[in-house]
Amino acid sequence: MGQAVQVVLIILIAFFAYMHSYMGSTMHNRPIVVAPLVGLVLGDWQTGVIIGATLELVFMGAFPVGASNPPDFVSGTIISTAYVILSGSEVTAAVVLAVPIATLVLLFDNIQMTFVLTWASHIADKYAEAGDIKGVERVQILFGIGNKVVLALVVGLGYMVGVPVIEKILSYVPEFVTYGLDVAAGVIPAIGFAMLARMMISKKTAAFLILGFLLAAYLNISVTGIALFGLVVALIYVNFMNKKEVAADDDDF
Repeated sequence: MGQAVQVVLIILIAFFAYMHSYMGSTMHNRPIVVAPLVGLVLGDWQTGVIIGATLELVFMGAFPVGASNPPDFVSGTIISTAYVILSGSEVTAAVVLAVPIATLVLLFDNIQMTFVLTWASHIADKYAEAGDIKGVERVQILFGIGNKVVLALVVGLGYMVGVPVIEKILSYVPEFVTYGLDVAAGVIPAIGFAMLARMMISKKTAAFLILGFLLAAYLNISVTGIALFGLVVALIYVNFMNKKEVAADDDDF
């Protein structure tokens, strides 16, 4: 596959990810989705999946809250995944790159929102004052999608810059920082699962967590096997609870 085709596909992946909010916020902009797509384009889907899982834990708490935007993890995921695959580096290099890239692109996006989208809002206000609803809709579509197109092009430009420039940038990163991020990359998965467990565990679900741990620790069942076993248990549990509710309703009648 030629480089020009790869650049176009990378831009399309970025645009697809940025447009998630136009499809009901389907969350397909998350690293766990984006990185494997990049890996597929660059011929190393497995590495893409591994990087996606790693960066998903890094950006687990990255959600917009009100007017506060999180780091742009789409750009960080795409560019860092491409770098690792093309350079043959360790997956931990993706963590080193993803966060600063995401922060830099976020600053660029905030500039767009501050100036370009604010200007668009004033144009929409004029249409609204004139009672032209179609005009308001056109402004929203043009500038809303245009913002995503610009961001996707920025990602494509970052990919075109290539491995040598990124390696040059990394050469200025102190060794102790790189080592610290290497250690952090090993700890982050544990922290991520701990955050998930904290949100999910209650008195009702703690027994299932312990059961899964015992299956893995003493019966050497793979994660896939435990997941399938958990699916069966969940289906049985849901069916049992539904029958119990139906029986309670019949008793009340």
